[in-house]
Amino acid sequence: MSSTFDQPIFLQQLNTQWLGHSVRYFEELESTNTYLKKLPSDKIEHGLICLTDHQTRGRGQYERNWESVKGQNLTFSIGLTPADTRRFHVLTLACALAIVEKLNEFLNASCAAIKWPNDIILNDKKTAGILTEAVFSGNIFDRLIIGIGLNINQKKFSDGLEEIATSVSLEKGEDINREQFLGDLLNRIEYKYTLWEQQKPSLIKTINRNIIGYGQWVGLKIDNELQDELYKLLGIDENGALLMLNRDGGIDSFSYEQIKLVTN
Repeated sequence: MSSTFDQPIFLQQLNTQWLGHSVRYFEELESTNTYLKKLPSDKIEHGLICLTDHQTRGRGQYERNWESVKGQNLTFSIGLTPADTRRFHVLTLACALAIVEKLNEFLNASCAAIKWPNDIILNDKKTAGILTEAVFSGNIFDRLIIGIGLNINQKKFSDGLEEIATSVSLEKGEDINREQFLGDLLNRIEYKYTLWEQQKPSLIKTINRNIIGYGQWVGLKIDNELQDELYKLLGIDENGALLMLNRDGGIDSFSYEQIKLVTN
């Protein structure tokens, strides 16, 4: 099923206070993140959404391509102008948590989880990815862009991806209303944003409980080198750094750029 995104239906589903009320929709666009990065500062509203049915040069973490069939999935970016210019990785994970909770409720199962640092896994397969980028004007922070790619109605994936990727439709066994799904998801993301803005400790705890490997001994790649020892994953701290317990009983702190987790 391929269809053009219906903005009026989407707006009917939206119950947010500020997120998603302004939408830039394109049938085709190279990258929603790039579009919002290039907008002049006076055109960026807090909570502006850029959405496309066909992203021709979608990007994931480490500049990987993001595959998405035209008119079947959700590829969008959120433009934000937060007062707090720190803890952006916590906000990325808060958005990931919103997706996880939406999927688990929608599928009526505990089947979705966060794969560190910014992927969402559904029944052991990737279904969504997040790419967060900060934009500066000189040394002054200007905006934050959170790009989300979410497999909704895609039924087939290219060779090599079928074993590791899935969609909401494949797991549900029926076609999904993208407009309704996005409207509800944005309601959740706005609520998580409020928790992030208020620095609620409960947000960190809930994020941690939903990270794959939390509380377990896992392998660790630091700057792409696999470590000999296992580390116990303690979750993130209030600033978004990943805390790991080493075999000596000490706690090591890592930024997400440094490390990759190796879980079974």
